[in-house]
Parts: sequence; C-alpha cells; structure tokens
Amino acid sequence: MTRRRTAKMRSSVRRAGSAVAIGALLLLGGEDAKAQATADFCGCAGSPEGLGSFNSNDPATWPAGTVDIAHDPCYPHVRIPLPESGVLVFDSFTVSNRNTGCGTRNVTVSFVPNAANTPVTLLIRGDLTVGSSDLLSVRGSGGSDGSSGSNGVGGLGGPGGFAGGDGAYQLSNLASNGGAGVGPGGGAGSIAEGRVRAGGGSFFGVPELRPLVGGSGGGGGHSLTSGGSCAGGGGGGGGGALLVAANGTVRIDGTVSANGGGGGNRAGGSCSSNGAGGSAGAIRILASAITGGGAIEAVGAAGGDSHSDANDRGNGGGSGRIRLEAITNSFAVNGTSPVAVRAPAPGPLANPITPTVTITGIDGKATPVNPVGHRGQIDLLVDSPGSIQIDLATTDVPAGTDVEVVAKPKIGRAPSSQRVTLSPAACTGGTCTAAVAFELDPGGYILEARATFEAP
Repeated sequence: MTRRRTAKMRSSVRRAGSAVAIGALLLLGGEDAKAQATADFCGCAGSPEGLGSFNSNDPATWPAGTVDIAHDPCYPHVRIPLPESGVLVFDSFTVSNRNTGCGTRNVTVSFVPNAANTPVTLLIRGDLTVGSSDLLSVRGSGGSDGSSGSNGVGGLGGPGGFAGGDGAYQLSNLASNGGAGVGPGGGAGSIAEGRVRAGGGSFFGVPELRPLVGGSGGGGGHSLTSGGSCAGGGGGGGGGALLVAANGTVRIDGTVSANGGGGGNRAGGSCSSNGAGGSAGAIRILASAITGGGAIEAVGAAGGDSHSDANDRGNGGGSGRIRLEAITNSFAVNGTSPVAVRAPAPGPLANPITPTVTITGIDGKATPVNPVGHRGQIDLLVDSPGSIQIDLATTDVPAGTDVEVVAKPKIGRAPSSQRVTLSPAACTGGTCTAAVAFELDPGGYILEARATFEAP
C-alpha cells in the first residue's frame, strides 16, 4: 500500500508568486549587477550544511556515498545519494566531460532516491553548469520486457516520480489484464478482452510547480491466453522532479532531463501486449541568470511497440512541466521541451502553506512513515479480504473539501475510487481526519489519496 500527498493550488497562489517576482525586481533598482551577485535566491548562503563545490570529473568533490555506476568506464555515470530531506547544498555544481582511458567522455549525473521518494532539491550558492553533451538526470526507468519465464515489471520512477504497472502473464501472476501505473496520473493497465491498449502516465501538477511532484507510471500489458510466452510488458516509470535554486548563473550546454521511462515489450506473438510509457516529471530552475545552448526536457516516453500491431502497442506517456525563473534568461525558447513557463525573477521556493493528505491506517494497522508502494513493494499485509477501512489525515486542507481515495489492484483488475468530505467536526487546528471503506478481493493494491481545493 502507498500513501500520496497532493493539493492543487490555483489562481491565488499564482498571484502571490507574481507579487513576489515584481517585488524582487523593484528591490534590485539601479544596482542590478550587484544585487544579482549577492541575492540569496536559494536561501542557502549561510547554511551550515554546505557540501562544497561538486565536479563530476573530480571524485574528491563527491558527497559521501556517491558512486560511478557505469558498467563501462568509457561511459561514466555518477550517482549521488539523496539525504532524507532531498536537499543538497553546494557552493557550485558542475557536470563536465571526464578524461577516461577511452579519451574525454560525456558524463551522466543522477540521484539515488531516498526512503521518502522526495524530489531532488539542489541549493547552490554560486553557479550550476552542465557541459556540452553531458546529462543531469531525474529520468524514470523503463518497464522490463515480458519473457517466456516472467511477466514484464513496471519501471521505477525517478526521484519524486512513480512506478509503472506490471505486465500480466497467466502462467506467472495468473492475471489477464495489466496493472495500472502508480501515481495520481497513472495509466490504466491493458485489458485482454477487446485488446485495449495500456494507458500512458500523465503528469499531475500546476504551472507554479509548488508543490513539486514527479510523473506517473504507464500501465502494464495484458496476457490474452495461458500459452507460453504470452507475457505482457511492464509500464514505464514516471520522470522525477528537480528543483535548482542558484544564486549565480545556471548554464546548460548539455541536457537536464526529467523524461519518463519507456514501456516494456511483450514476449512475442499476438497473445500479449506491450506496456505503456511513463509521463515526464517536472523541472523548476531559479537563478540570477539562465543561459546556454543545450536542452531542458520533460518528455513522456513511448510505449513498447516490438513484435506487435497497433492494437497491442502501449500508449505513450504525457509531457511534464518546466518552469524557469531568472532576472536574466537567455535560454532559447525552443531549447525546452515542452515549452517552459517563464517568470521575470525567482519566486519563493515553496508555498506559504503546505497541505498534505496522508493515509494513516489500513484495516486498523498504522502505515509506515516512508511507504514503498510507489516502488511496487508491499507496505502492509491485511489479515483477510473484504471490507477494509482506510484512515486519512490532512493538514492545511479546508473542512468541506472532498478527498478522493483510489484503490489500484497491482495486477488483473481495474481501479476503484471513493470520495469522502472532510467534516468540520473532525477538524482541529488545521488537521482533519476521515475514513472510507473498500470491499477488496484478495491480492495486492496501491492506495492513493488526494484533495483538490481553491487556496485562500
């Protein structure tokens, strides 16, 4: 089981962000150059948690636990572990080509998700640089292919993103229909009857990217018969979420990516189908200046299409969001995909209120602090199927708001949902409680909850 925290902020938050941006411009006045050099956009100038200056080409600058996971030394891939908060503070951050035994090679820098699956937050006192053809990535992973021995498995989301659904295989997981993708925009699993294609993940977020969330997973492929190799492909994982706040210049000549993961292919033949692609996640960059000739990407991934006709391909995942906030922004409009939302100056890092929706208990058992259902793993075992009560708690969500709870079978069946209204009698000091009950058959489920309301 997993829990999900979301809240949708609308026009009042956008107006608040605009007011902050205009105020920053007025504050700079006629001393723009000096102010841009000293403004603390990241809020980290005096932080005692600084990790110094990171350079992918110099292991001496890597945070503790960072490793090069490349299977081939000619293609270096540096992976940085995220702390519990998801926040890393640096004096500067540089992704640059490395001199290897194969000559000078491009470098990928990515991140190991933490237990809470938070987005990546890079707070930088100076500059961030991504060199030509180098990659800074929070991409989702692709779903695996089905085989004669196993169904395809959903790919993991990038940090802050969500996993794809598993493929069905009647000989291994006894299912005909693929599993739904995880996350608020998770794609539907492929349905064997009528050979309905798996749905791609879609991104759920607002233009301000406050709160910042990653992408959702694509659905898994179906298994039409119990014949050998009738194994569906796994859905792709959703792209992660990345916030960069730099007091200096962000220069991107390579690529910054929050793309979704691709759907896995079926095992072969017309008795199964491919997984769908995961949606892209989100990238928000705040800086004094943003420049460079590279690319910033939040692109949904394609579904699997190997060995199949059009009916058995997986659908593609949807695009994510990109937001650029800077005093000076010379980064080309066509350098971002999708086209980025732009602001004339850096706004606040977070909303003044931080609403949450939490699943606190399932059938009388408390949920773990850091659930792992978003990775396709089990958080709780329920003693017996039937009527299962889901306990909820919210913070900073107004009484009278509807909370939607979705139960997604891990494999084989379609999701079901219910709504509950937060009663004023169950709210105290900004905290509300509620409960819903589901009739659940035996099997694994992903539980998600979210509230949507107009911010005051």
